[in-house]
Amino acid sequence: MADHRNRVTEIIRSGRAPIGFFNYIKDPTVQYIAGALGMDFTIIDMEHAIMDRETVEVMVMAAERNGVTPFVRMPDVIPWQMRSLVEQGVQGVLVPHIHDKETALKGQRALRYPPEGNASTCRSNHATLFRPQNWQAYMKAAAEVSYIPMIEDPEGVEHIEEILDVLKPGRDIVMFGKADYGQALGGLREDGTFPEGVEIGYRKTIEACRARGIAFMACPSAPASGQKVEHVQKVIDEGASAVCLNTDQLILADAMALIADKCHDMKIKA
Repeated sequence: MADHRNRVTEIIRSGRAPIGFFNYIKDPTVQYIAGALGMDFTIIDMEHAIMDRETVEVMVMAAERNGVTPFVRMPDVIPWQMRSLVEQGVQGVLVPHIHDKETALKGQRALRYPPEGNASTCRSNHATLFRPQNWQAYMKAAAEVSYIPMIEDPEGVEHIEEILDVLKPGRDIVMFGKADYGQALGGLREDGTFPEGVEIGYRKTIEACRARGIAFMACPSAPASGQKVEHVQKVIDEGASAVCLNTDQLILADAMALIADKCHDMKIKA
């Protein structure tokens, strides 16, 4: 039986904040590099990168092969697709724009088998290694998959307590989307910073999660020069339990810029 433990929640329980990134690049080499560099998790993106099922499955297997825990961000609460992700071996599912108890509960139930949820059953799947004798081990692992509602609207903060009622401490995680929240409040300022209300909603969400023992995942805000270690430390100091860096595209662009920007004025010898 493959190791389908949710290592992200295990790391959080150990007292360390796991580090991951959003995977937009549709090439499994990204997961090989992530594993070689010690990333704890990857969030394979089906919302903005619009990866199809076959690509996601390849990315999941590449992440597993390299010791990176695979999470997936859905475009919406799509029950059949969420259940399919669990069957692929995904250990966490993010759902954007969860704004009340009803939408939170719909996503939670889609991930879980009865009696906690209403996911349909099929023993022929990647997570069981296609062997029925692995079913009980698979069911145990599936029960620990993290449900990660994303709070990205003022309504989500307004209803944060009832959303947290749907979550299980030690397993589920909340993420706050500053960019979408800022857009809902009127968009970014001209200097690229968020409206003041974004920080208020962010802090309220963190405090509610900490009071209820629910892990909180943050994506560090950073200037145009890119994310740095101090930005990661900042969100941990603010109360984040896990940290998701920028997309692989932005990380690659920042890394290239560090070299390219310094090389443009280099002259060759005459």
